[in-house]
Amino acid sequence: MGYPFSVWTCADLVYHLTCRGFAPVSGETIRRHLQALSYRLLRPVLSINSPDPDFAAKTEQLARYREQARRREIILLYEDEVDLNLLPGVIGCWTKRGTQRRVPTPGQNVKRYGFGAMNFITGQLTFRTHDHKDSDGFCALVERLIQDYCPGDRYDGPRLVLVVDNYIIHRSKKTLAVLAKYADRLTVFALPTYSPKLNVIELLWKHLRRRVTHNHLFQSITELLAAVEDFVHSLSLQPEMVLSITGCSE
Repeated sequence: MGYPFSVWTCADLVYHLTCRGFAPVSGETIRRHLQALSYRLLRPVLSINSPDPDFAAKTEQLARYREQARRREIILLYEDEVDLNLLPGVIGCWTKRGTQRRVPTPGQNVKRYGFGAMNFITGQLTFRTHDHKDSDGFCALVERLIQDYCPGDRYDGPRLVLVVDNYIIHRSKKTLAVLAKYADRLTVFALPTYSPKLNVIELLWKHLRRRVTHNHLFQSITELLAAVEDFVHSLSLQPEMVLSITGCSE
């Protein structure tokens, strides 16, 4: 609109409309009209379009995998890691007018990491924590998935397809060596770069943070991990809830 700012206030809108011949009104009147038009104050999120030249082909392949999973021809699992920080995240919460909630912070942040996989059809969860976000943690999760879904020297059931992002631990030498052991029963499908919305388990991590880790300081990383593991365990007993949270309900 030619103004030297990009964040508009109600007062800015009053000025803009008055300059264009409209009758002057109060900022509160503008606010009421904005609310009536379904506008609200909401923090935007940064976004990026995937630069992957194979984006279309990969999304089409993922759609085919989802259809195969619905026909029970394959077992489709979405995998991802979640950072678990002793330093609490902060989100909006109910606060009495005239006050501001204060969330204590630790003297020093401590990190651990969760590795998880979600069954696209059943909502079954596989989850473990690890000290580092590395190939060892990912490979341990793969071994657990093999034991859960297709154990034994010979396997004749539906193939596992594990959807992962492009983080380096998913294609390290150690990881490739472990995956080679199970080439007869496991396929790893890498999503297009910069496409977190295609990995539905991300919604589960968002739910976890909102319900467990945000706005609360745990006294130790041990307490935080116990709370996270208890919450994931409770979710694992409600697979229909997992599917609802991630938008995978049939």
